Amino acid sequence: MPIQHSKATIVSMAVIASGIATLLHEGVGHGVVAWLRGDIPTELTSNHLSALRSDRWVDAGGTIVNLVAGAASLRISRSLADRANIRYFFWILGALNLLPGAGYFLFSGILGFGDWNEVISGLPHQIALRIGMSVFGAGLYVMVVRQLAVLVRVFAPDSPTYNIVGRFPYYAACLFSCAAGALDPLGIKLFFVSTVPAAFGGSSGLLWADGLMPNAVPDHKLVVHRAPAWWIAAVVLGTCYVIFLGRGIQFSH
Repeated sequence: MPIQHSKATIVSMAVIASGIATLLHEGVGHGVVAWLRGDIPTELTSNHLSALRSDRWVDAGGTIVNLVAGAASLRISRSLADRANIRYFFWILGALNLLPGAGYFLFSGILGFGDWNEVISGLPHQIALRIGMSVFGAGLYVMVVRQLAVLVRVFAPDSPTYNIVGRFPYYAACLFSCAAGALDPLGIKLFFVSTVPAAFGGSSGLLWADGLMPNAVPDHKLVVHRAPAWWIAAVVLGTCYVIFLGRGIQFSH
């Protein structure tokens, strides 16, 4: 019989994982690093962190935190064996941290925009730096997609099933990010130049990861089961995220 994954549970996990990944990037990667560097954060949204005196370490912090958190998430996912729902959640959490993290190098290298463009800004040999950053980003991105494809195989014995566990959460996370980003106080321009490319481009490896899955079908298959607790958590946390972080949180200074 075909595997019957719970789409509602998968979407709920994708929404929660997407919010966590963004908070790690903006709140921990940029915000905490800014505080440790003696900077003063003034505003936090789902799109950006504003601070009085940003520097290269603050700009780099978001991506570095996402890569570390993503690698840890996949390690946890691999270790959970038969605990299907939790294992899948850490897989999608790893994907939504690692793919945008790796993709940021490629994005900034090619387009000359974003955090890593700020990291290299003012340094000599800009063309060489951007080419090197783009090549590194492309290689890292493919490596991440390959690892995700190997780990998701236990949930996706065939391509139609991968549509549910791989592509379905991708679209859910993208739409959720855009819903919050559309409320950003910096306006619609940031939405189109930052939110949309980051959402749909950053995690786009989920759209083609099934092409890198191992040919051998695992004997042991896992199913994401119906879990109303995940649905409730996604509704509550997702609503708070969109309303409060979408509009932005101001810090006194």
